[in-house]
Amino acid sequence: MTWVAGVLLIVEGFYLLVHTSIALPFGSVDLPSAGATSVAGGLSLIFLGGFYRSYGEYRTYFGTLIVLISVGAIWFGGGFWVGTFLGAIAGVLIIVLPAYPMRHQPA
Repeated sequence: MTWVAGVLLIVEGFYLLVHTSIALPFGSVDLPSAGATSVAGGLSLIFLGGFYRSYGEYRTYFGTLIVLISVGAIWFGGGFWVGTFLGAIAGVLIIVLPAYPMRHQPA
């Protein structure tokens, strides 16, 4: 789910870089910097999702970073909130769920 959110943020970033007539939620951010920041946030979500699979013992740190980056997309994004919601849900699930699947052996 983190990778899907990352891809959505990357698509949003390229959309913001190409189109110049989009009204951003905050007037202090211009379109090129919003697009570049969204692409960087999407790439970082993809990398953090991959690192989580390799380093499951640090899931609380990775989950917190994923939630912060995803929620930060509301500030620097152009209102494409699907990636934000998916990333926030994925980060919370990474924090809450165990790192590896639990397997029960018959007694």
